[in-house]
Amino acid sequence: MSYYTYSDSRYAPGAILGLSVLVSVGIVLADTSTTSVTVGNSNPSVSAVSMNYGNNVTLVENTFVHATATMTVTDANGCSTISAVQAKFAFATSVADMWGANCSYDANICYRAHSCVATTTGNACSGGGDTSAEYDCKFEIWYPARPTDGSSPGLTSASWFLSATATDAAAGTGHATNTGQTIEVNTLNALNVTGSIGYGTVSANSNTGGSNQTVTHTNTGNTALDNAISGDVMCTDYPTCASDGMMPSQQKFDLIDQTYASLANTLAATTSPASIEVVLATSTASTSAVTDLSYWGIAIPSGQATGSYTGQNTVTATAD
Repeated sequence: MSYYTYSDSRYAPGAILGLSVLVSVGIVLADTSTTSVTVGNSNPSVSAVSMNYGNNVTLVENTFVHATATMTVTDANGCSTISAVQAKFAFATSVADMWGANCSYDANICYRAHSCVATTTGNACSGGGDTSAEYDCKFEIWYPARPTDGSSPGLTSASWFLSATATDAAAGTGHATNTGQTIEVNTLNALNVTGSIGYGTVSANSNTGGSNQTVTHTNTGNTALDNAISGDVMCTDYPTCASDGMMPSQQKFDLIDQTYASLANTLAATTSPASIEVVLATSTASTSAVTDLSYWGIAIPSGQATGSYTGQNTVTATAD
């Protein structure tokens, strides 16, 4: 507060009447104004989506292989607000088809990552003002996954696509796919044949009649199969076979359990395997194998020397 004195000059000094006024003037030096703002949520975004480091998926018969998907998740509110990342790897004719499908786990056409975690070796989230981080998603791809490579039977018009979804603490989401990549699942023609064929003791100039041996054929790949079947000479010193042996054609087999004379297929030599229409369909789940049975018999030629004869038959998977 400042004070000023006012005097009226119309009155001479020493006059009887004089006027003096004391005036007070206030000066404001500062003041305050309240501010407020609400920071809204920014939905996360997903970019740089890649499956299996850009490589096709090569399966292993009767089990699974590991595959990794990578992606970058960005959130303007900070990478530490990301609460979950999910990914799926699906067979489809297009990305639109994949998004429209209800993609729950299916060993043939759809896999969900069993874990998606922030990287510890790449672009890691450091907190604070850091807004992006890399995530790694782990898949287990089983042997029945549908093939889409150039040798797959009639499925080359389709492909496999990866999609990823990130969710933040405010339930905001972001999506992306690996549409810039072409990732195929390679064809796997594979089967497992269980059980040796032990004919027991059969006399010369006779055959096994209705006492057939059974072989189980299991599809352990991702295509419907026929089987190419062939055999070696059976002899007492296999595989040298310096002594007299029995030709592969002495063995016969069929998909129907019937007497030796009625078995439809004669075993071919290994140099010219014969195909049999086993038609093993692709398994629809990793826990339910598709199997078929074949029935085998043998005829021993007249004059065949006694002894224990051994050989080897080969069953090869061929696409149906």
